Amino acid sequence: MAKKVQSIEPNIADLANGWLNKYKLPYKLEQESVNAEIDKALSDYFTKNGGTGANRPDAKILLQDKNLDFYPILIEYKGYKDKLVKLDKNGQVENRTSKNTPNFKNINSFAVNGAVHYANALLHHTSYTDIIAIGMTGYKDETGKIHHEIGVYYVSKRN
Repeated sequence: MAKKVQSIEPNIADLANGWLNKYKLPYKLEQESVNAEIDKALSDYFTKNGGTGANRPDAKILLQDKNLDFYPILIEYKGYKDKLVKLDKNGQVENRTSKNTPNFKNINSFAVNGAVHYANALLHHTSYTDIIAIGMTGYKDETGKIHHEIGVYYVSKRN
């Protein structure tokens, strides 16, 4: 019987949050608030399972650039090999089925797909038009060394 692979998501979260700390980025964890508009959008949008309730990215940041434009950054962690992103045949994040309904399996299982799902909540329910969705996953090799992958997507009303 094959041994079930255990998620190392807590290790991935620790690694990534350590980088966020190192660069003094003002990130918020799952249940912490960035602002009321973002909180409401994540609460109002359908969940990764298709139900109602809160969507909770693993980490959130709201950064402002030199032009004073704000960019929400939504981060989703996974802890398995090959669970970074699921793309369709056109190379797009596959969060919709062939019947144009939400592909909950992909949204739940892949880090980038989950982050893009959260970004879409903000596009639909906030005044933000440009969002950065980040997915990160990884695994431990046979020696216990952590290997990670990161996917960064710019999600915009324009694209």
